This record gives sequence, C-alpha cells and structure tokens, in this order.
Amino acid sequence: MSPRCRTSLPLLCFLALLTLVAPGAQARSTARPAARDSGRDLDAVLRRVPDPAHGREVFRVCTVCHGAHEAGLPRGWVPEIAGQHVRVIAKQLVDFRHGRRWDLRMEIVASRHVLKSSKDIADVASYAASLRPLPPNAVGAGEDVRRGQELYGMRCVACHGRGGEGSNTRFVPRLAGQDYDYLLRQLHDAIDGRRPGLSATHAKLLKRLDAADLEGLADYLSRLHAQGGTS
Repeated sequence: MSPRCRTSLPLLCFLALLTLVAPGAQARSTARPAARDSGRDLDAVLRRVPDPAHGREVFRVCTVCHGAHEAGLPRGWVPEIAGQHVRVIAKQLVDFRHGRRWDLRMEIVASRHVLKSSKDIADVASYAASLRPLPPNAVGAGEDVRRGQELYGMRCVACHGRGGEGSNTRFVPRLAGQDYDYLLRQLHDAIDGRRPGLSATHAKLLKRLDAADLEGLADYLSRLHAQGGTS
C-alpha cells in the first residue's frame, strides 16, 4: 500500500460542499462547546468495530487536503494524520463536530453532512491511523532546536512521551515529525484560547514562552522521530 491513499474527490465537488453547508458550520464555530454531547458522540464512535474498506472510501474526502503536500491551503493549516493514534483522530473529529475545535473546513467535514454517523468517524479514523506516515515534513530554521528540546523536556514530556509518541489510550496526539508550521500555529492557538477542547494546562505551560521559544519547540518536534531521535 502506498504511504497515503492518493485518490480524492474532485476539488470542485468539495468546494461545492463548502458553499452548501458553510453557514451552519460557521454557527458551530461561535457556539459554546458542548462537552456532554461530544462525550456521548465519542463514546458511540469508540464502541464501533472499524471497517477498513469503508474507511478508505470515506477518506476520499480527506485527501483533498490531507492527501497531498500541495493542498492549495496556507502553510500550517494541514497536519500529518497518517499514522496518528486512532482515538486521537476520532476525538478531534468529534470535537470539530461540536465546536470544541475551530476550523471551517474541518467543521464541515466532521458535520453530519459528510461524516453522517459514528460508524463513518470510526472507520475513517481507523483507516487514517493505519497509513504509514510520510518522511518528516517541513521543519524550522534550526536555530532554536536545542532550546526547544529543553522546553519539551520540562513542559511536555510527561504527557506527550519521551519521543513525542503520545498515547492512544489517553487521547494524547503523536507530535513527533509533525509539520513545523502546523505545530507552531497550534501552540499559538492554545495560548490564545482558540482550542476550546484543550485543557487549561496547555495554555498555562505555554503562556510564558516567547516567540523564539515556541519556534524552537515546534522545530524540535518537527525533527523528532517517534523512537526518540532527531533528524
């Protein structure tokens, strides 16, 4: 199997979908996060037995952005999801559905207009998790990697693991080898309160870091292999 499923729905179909359901998705972005509803939805997803074949079909929608390096979106907007923990992917999709994460494109995809059931989420999350991650994506300038390593050891390793491997059982994402620009954007979003599904601990641990610290942390993680080494 290739590192990713390269087939995708025509981009025009996806853009038409954005036009049809964008108003509702925008309303979800500004709504108060519904933790109780998202918890029920997530439980329903996790009870499902995934169907890889169906997951591959559902993943066609995802390949418009996640299936190619040149997705036509600004740098930092598209994470590497191949090989991410299945429970992490499932939780993020449910969070987007319930306004606990904010991104118009993902809110549309996670809505019941596209992922119509808990089965769809379970299947596509399982399929994406089964894919082999591509080699390390874009990394930073390399000037603050050592500082980033120190900060990671002090503030992040307890939850995200020594090698940035995360945890499937605890819904902790794998950060090792993630795209530098995406990591940096998420760090700023956590500090600025644009990730309502995150615990307050993240903002507390990050808020005293300056721009160079955040860039170093993102750069270190982008170069980190799950086994614990850096490229």
